[in-house]
Amino acid sequence: MTLGIVKRTEEEFADWLGTEWGFAEGLLSYDDEPIALEQYQLNFLQNRSRFRWVTKSRQVGFSFLFALEALARCHLREKHTAVFVSYNLDEAKEKILVARQVYEELPLAYQKRLVVDSKTELSFESNGTNKRLSRILSHPSKAPRGKKGDVYLDELAHYVNDREVYRGSTALILRSNGQLTGCSTPLGRRGIFWEIANEELRKYPHHIRQLVPWWLCRFFCADVKAASAEAPNLSTEERVAKFGRPTLIEQFDSLPLDDFQQEFEGRYVDETYSFYPYELILPCTSDDLVLCDEPTSVRAPEGRIVAGFDVGRTRDRSELAVFEEVAGRFTCRMLKSFEGTPFAEQEAELRRLLGTLPVARLSIDRSGIGMNLAENLTRDFPQVVGENFTNEAKERWATDFKILLQRRDVTMPRERELVAQIHAIKRRVLPSGKVSFDAERNARGHADKFWAVALACQRERQTDKPRTGEIGMRVLG
Repeated sequence: MTLGIVKRTEEEFADWLGTEWGFAEGLLSYDDEPIALEQYQLNFLQNRSRFRWVTKSRQVGFSFLFALEALARCHLREKHTAVFVSYNLDEAKEKILVARQVYEELPLAYQKRLVVDSKTELSFESNGTNKRLSRILSHPSKAPRGKKGDVYLDELAHYVNDREVYRGSTALILRSNGQLTGCSTPLGRRGIFWEIANEELRKYPHHIRQLVPWWLCRFFCADVKAASAEAPNLSTEERVAKFGRPTLIEQFDSLPLDDFQQEFEGRYVDETYSFYPYELILPCTSDDLVLCDEPTSVRAPEGRIVAGFDVGRTRDRSELAVFEEVAGRFTCRMLKSFEGTPFAEQEAELRRLLGTLPVARLSIDRSGIGMNLAENLTRDFPQVVGENFTNEAKERWATDFKILLQRRDVTMPRERELVAQIHAIKRRVLPSGKVSFDAERNARGHADKFWAVALACQRERQTDKPRTGEIGMRVLG
């Protein structure tokens, strides 16, 4: 976002920037038209309670609000500290970037001197003689320590160590007049965010709760005033059809109903429907894990390199997952998507992988359109294993992966799409009595990234002995 301050007189600027609300009001003016905040945004900024608790839809503008409020307080108060805590490092850096953009729109005469300008910190020196610093700090899902002030816990429901972060944050505001803000889209009926938002285990009388579903946002809703009154009494399908803008309708058509309700309507989905609950997935993710974009970037392995390749159908992407296995522990080294990529190019990429890294096993989907690709590779590379995606095979792979999660013997990147795909896998009993493992199809595919990961991390199984005198190993699933 780039703001352009409307040219005003010195008196108007002084009046604007003399109060926190005036500061916000001044920054929300374009050269041509002002930014009109949504009512829920105004309610949030005017909430002075010690504990603000916001259950929200995706993409409704809270990152900007956090930056706006933090910057105003850093300029109006001495030695003020605002701490942003985010889901992962990339999102932590994004908070600082937004705050930096807002800072740049201040008139020079009213800017505190910026003395620290990094990806995770902004520090401002007061214009007086005391040179006291006010700071905006941002870091991924760690309990804040040492600095008293305001704390913003963004996407708290998605943290692995959510209780530790929350506990550390309450201690930080204890010795100050700071506020603690918990703000998140739901992530199942789990964790401290859900407990406080719904008062499931006990009352939290000091927390002021705010629910922000999609129909309160003009970007998603065609008539916010009417929807505010009518939408809560309608079904999801009815309110999307009646009030949803094309952008929102596209999201609705692209997600399973449960996922849409969780991501955009603030509904806490029952965890029992998933084969992999979030409590199982999140401890096996890491923000410190750095993935490589190309095989040539993967460092020399200490253990075995194993890989899985799920071949995309007409509407899906092909997905490649590369892991390093050391003493039964699997660490992700590379994830790569192929969208709209001809099979010849996919085959060339896989050959480059096999020619660059000492791959011990590449398990590739040979069902349907993947047959020719699998046959070409298995002919030239003995470590390539073609896999049939039968219900029995999928059950083995899904079970193998669940055991790894339970033992915490797998480490994956903390990526929302990957976590969502793993969580989307459901175990269903078919009318025939057989068991099916799969996810509902959406615009991003059919849990293709998950199946690539599961193929790579499957347990090695010995087949029947070959009819020749050779002793061989082959992966069946």
